[in-house]
Amino acid sequence: MATRTMPWYQFAPGTYEIDEFDCSSIFLLVGTERALLLDTGIGIGDLKGLVESITDKPYDVACTHGHMDHVGGSFWFDRIYLNEKDWDAFPFDGEINGRKNYARMIQEREHKHYSYDVDADILPWPKKAERLPLVDGQQFDLGGGRIVTAWACPGHTPGEFVFIDSATRILFSGDAVNNNLGYWTHRGDANFVSVETAGRALRRIVEMGDQYDKVYNFHHDYRGFGSPLADYVLPHALKYCEDLVAGRANIMTLPDPLSGIHGKPTMDVVSDDGKSWVCYNEDGIFD
Repeated sequence: MATRTMPWYQFAPGTYEIDEFDCSSIFLLVGTERALLLDTGIGIGDLKGLVESITDKPYDVACTHGHMDHVGGSFWFDRIYLNEKDWDAFPFDGEINGRKNYARMIQEREHKHYSYDVDADILPWPKKAERLPLVDGQQFDLGGGRIVTAWACPGHTPGEFVFIDSATRILFSGDAVNNNLGYWTHRGDANFVSVETAGRALRRIVEMGDQYDKVYNFHHDYRGFGSPLADYVLPHALKYCEDLVAGRANIMTLPDPLSGIHGKPTMDVVSDDGKSWVCYNEDGIFD
């Protein structure tokens, strides 16, 4: 299995970004007593072996949300923390074809060679990790004064969470903050979250800005590996949500970076500059 070739980078003391071959970013935070793994990727190779080659400390695993590119590797671990709202919305059990198709889409989009084989290294789940509820304000004490706090930020999914690390003053945002922020659900969907709700959640995170200096999302296609998102991404995401609710949104047509999933080359989005944007459905704006 192609485990050890996954790139990883220590970009701050005890703080590592693991690159799962452009499918997802995974973060490992190591304190003096414990460690915390944030997300598990799509599930390529032995993530558990890689984590334990970096640290010998006991660790917890917490997932930002229930999409397969964030919980797909959770089978390596005995238990994971995940907000209960995503348990039912995404009753994911490691379905292998979806995971393989996602990895193939990334390969085709990036036009790169990766040191793994989709069919050999993306395997069926041998077991399902026990899911423990992740709750708003939950803290993970890693020792040495390093406390990581989980905050609910529904929008991308009903159970989306972000994490603020007291040691590095980093906001780890999962998919709650991205350059290409997607609110694709329709009213009536099991996983529906309105843009109005998403905007309120982002507003709360923005108002916590005295607790963090940088934002790291969990895909590095719009930032450098080991580098934070541009400072404008979070305030722009909030603005675009609030513009949609207020009926003043500026609509642009841009290439769709997920055309391999959505099946169309372009998308209509809310953006002022084409550098970051919010995708939405007309029937999904209001609560």
